[in-house]
Amino acid sequence: MQAFMLYMSGGGVQVFSMGIVFMLLLSPFKNLAAMNTAFAPFAPIPAGKKQAPEAKSLSTLPLQKIVYLLCNLLTLSLGLWKCRSMGLLPTGTGDWLAFETRGQPPEFVLM
Repeated sequence: MQAFMLYMSGGGVQVFSMGIVFMLLLSPFKNLAAMNTAFAPFAPIPAGKKQAPEAKSLSTLPLQKIVYLLCNLLTLSLGLWKCRSMGLLPTGTGDWLAFETRGQPPEFVLM
């Protein structure tokens, strides 16, 4: 869904496309911060108990959490790719000219 929203937002730097990109870059961090809470209802419950003892630990459902992490990293990389295609990431040499220092010229003038 987010890839379709990026496609529909266009390649220019407008308020709408910036909002979509900001949402796309922020959502993986929110999802990863709440990962254990999102997976708590799916934790296996032992027989005779009403609730899983450690439903919010990292050790429950590790394979599913790894796939969830990879999907969020894919979403983050899609957002960074969109930022690069919009020209918002400093990837060229012209973006770093402010930090470049000039060296001394190799020739001397003795006058």
